[in-house]
Amino acid sequence: MSRTTIRIDRAPDRARLALQAGMLVPRTVEVGPDHARVALVAAGALLLGGDSVTVDVHVDAGCTLELQDIGGTVAYDADNRLSRWDVRITVAEGGTLVWDTYPFVIATGARVHRDTRIELASDAATSMRETLVLGRHGETGGAIRSRTSVTLDRRPLFVEELNTHGAFPEPGILGSARVHDVIATYGRRAEGDGVVQLERPGSLLRFLGADAHSSPLESTWRSWRSWRSAHVHPSTLERSLTHARP
Repeated sequence: MSRTTIRIDRAPDRARLALQAGMLVPRTVEVGPDHARVALVAAGALLLGGDSVTVDVHVDAGCTLELQDIGGTVAYDADNRLSRWDVRITVAEGGTLVWDTYPFVIATGARVHRDTRIELASDAATSMRETLVLGRHGETGGAIRSRTSVTLDRRPLFVEELNTHGAFPEPGILGSARVHDVIATYGRRAEGDGVVQLERPGSLLRFLGADAHSSPLESTWRSWRSWRSAHVHPSTLERSLTHARP
């Protein structure tokens, strides 16, 4: 099993950032008094049959962490051999996590279990984008079971599970759609056309379609993650991420 760990803790003068590399390699982009920005770079081909990737993220009270994927992930044809992608997120009181991901592609012949668990303390928040794509160009796609569960102040906030196979589309699941694109903010509410508001603080916006580039969610997602502009100019981020590429 491969484990990647990203942890930010408060410190007197500058936030303390602890990184541990696995098949995903975290690279520091910027660290400030109470915030940090980290790029995630694949150490090799991901995912292959039998791979098990775990990502642990911890945000200390009052800190802000932004994670930025560098490139998407492909679960390759593995003759139906299972691979796993597990994410564990803990955000302490008043903390914020924003994770900007790239599409996760499930190639024909792949079988993937994804499990994302988020624990938010009081007044904590997490914003994430998750884009699942069934198959590369010209493929029907493999099997994916993706589960997301979120607690806020130790009480359930959101639970969802998607279980589908590109070769066997089902009405009421994805139907004929290949792309499942979701932006979500948990622990606070966000605005936008078509946004679904959870019973407790949280908002979701979803797109189902044939191609990832057809998703209309990008502009809304940019507004939901706009807090980051207060910390660093976008050009600084672009230069840093360019240097972080393998």
